[in-house]
Amino acid sequence: MQDTQPTHPLPSYDDALDLVLQQVTRVAEENVPLGGALDRVLCRDIIADRDQPPFDRSAMDGYAVRSSEVTAGSSHPITATIAAGAEPVPSSDLAGGFARIATGAAVPGEYDAVIPLEQAQEDKDGRHVSFSVDGANAGACIHNRGADAQAGQVLISAGTPLGPRHIGIAAAVGSVDIPVVRKPCVSLITTGDEVRPPATPTDGLAPQQIRNSNGPMIDALLRNLGVELMDHVHVADDKQATLAAAQEALGKSDLVITVGGISVGRRDYLPWAWGELGLQTVVKGVAIQPGKPVFVAQPADGSGKLVIGLPGNPVSVLATAHLFVWPVIRAMVGLPPALPWRRAWLSQEALPSPRREVFRSVRLIGDTRDQVEVIRWHGSGDLAHTSQADGFVRLPAQAEPLQPGDAVRLLPMIGGAL
Repeated sequence: MQDTQPTHPLPSYDDALDLVLQQVTRVAEENVPLGGALDRVLCRDIIADRDQPPFDRSAMDGYAVRSSEVTAGSSHPITATIAAGAEPVPSSDLAGGFARIATGAAVPGEYDAVIPLEQAQEDKDGRHVSFSVDGANAGACIHNRGADAQAGQVLISAGTPLGPRHIGIAAAVGSVDIPVVRKPCVSLITTGDEVRPPATPTDGLAPQQIRNSNGPMIDALLRNLGVELMDHVHVADDKQATLAAAQEALGKSDLVITVGGISVGRRDYLPWAWGELGLQTVVKGVAIQPGKPVFVAQPADGSGKLVIGLPGNPVSVLATAHLFVWPVIRAMVGLPPALPWRRAWLSQEALPSPRREVFRSVRLIGDTRDQVEVIRWHGSGDLAHTSQADGFVRLPAQAEPLQPGDAVRLLPMIGGAL
C-alpha cells in the first residue's frame, strides 16, 4: 500500500486531521419533502416568493382607524368587521367610520392605524366605538407589507443545517421539496475473536471474552451525527474474512469505519486488506493518547470514498470517533469541519505526556460550568469512567504537570448537553 505521509515521526492531531480533511469529498444532493428536511444541510438558497407579510397586517385585535380622526372620548360608527383571511371589504362600506379587525387580518388602504381592543369601548348596540387614547400614530399596530422580507430575498442560505425554524420559513414561502445534502452512507466493521454480541448471557462468556460495546457505541454516535448506517458487521481475526468484509463495505458506502485490527499485531489484518483493494494510506498513527494507531486510507480511483480505522480499546474508540469521524462527516455534508472546542479551566492538577497530546474525559463543575475535573481512569479499556463525562479535555505534550486554574480546550461529547 502506498503511503502519502512519512512513516516517522507521527503527525500531531492537527496535522493528521488536516491530511484527512484534504481527502474528503462532499456527497451529492437530493430533494426531500419538507417533513424530512429537519437537521439536513440545505444545498440551494430558499427565496421569498412574495413579500412577507404579503399585505398590511393587523398586529392586534382592535379597530382599523384613520389616525388623524382619533380623539379621546369621540364616538365613531363601526361600518365593517374584518376577519383574518376574509375577502376585502368594499371601500363604500368603510366610508365614514372605522372597522373592527382581527389579528392577522388585512388592513384596508383606507386606514393607517389599529387601536387595540383594550383602548376602545363599543356602545350598547355595538354600532359605535370610542377610544381612551387621544390620537394614534400612523402605522400603529400594523405589520407592514414586506417588513419581514421582500419577494426574491434570500431567507435561508445554502449550507444551513435546517432546524425547526427553517422548516417553518420554508413552508411559509411554499418550499416543500427541499434540496439537501444526501446523508453519507457509512458501513461499520468491528473486529476481534474475543468479542461476542452484547446479548450474550454471562454464563455464555469465557473469562477471556468480552461483549461488543464498540459497535453499538459507534452506531449510536453515527446516528446522532445524522448519517445513513448501511450495516454493522463483526469480523473474526481471519485474513480472508477481513478482506471480504472490507470489499463489501467499500462497495456500498461513502465512508467505512473500522474498529480494531489496525495496529502492529500479527492478526491485525485491516491495513493489509485495504492494500489488497488498492487503497492508499493517508494517516498511519497519530501522536495522541489514547488513539495512537488511528489509520485512514482512500481508494486511488477518485471515488471520494474514505476509510477511517479506529483502535480497539473502547475509550480510544470514543475519543478518536470524536476527533476524526465527527469532523469528516461534517465536511462530507458541506459543513465547516471545525469542532466546537471551547475554553475551560482545570480544577485540579493534570498529568500530560511529554511525547503526545492527551485527550481525557472530564466532567464540568462549578456554578458557571467552565471548570473541568479530569475523571480518574484505568486506561483506554476503562469505558465505565466515561459515564459521567461531559467532554474531552486536550492536554498539550509537555513534561510538567498542568496546575489548577490552567486554561485548557474542551470538546463536548456528541449527544451531550453543555
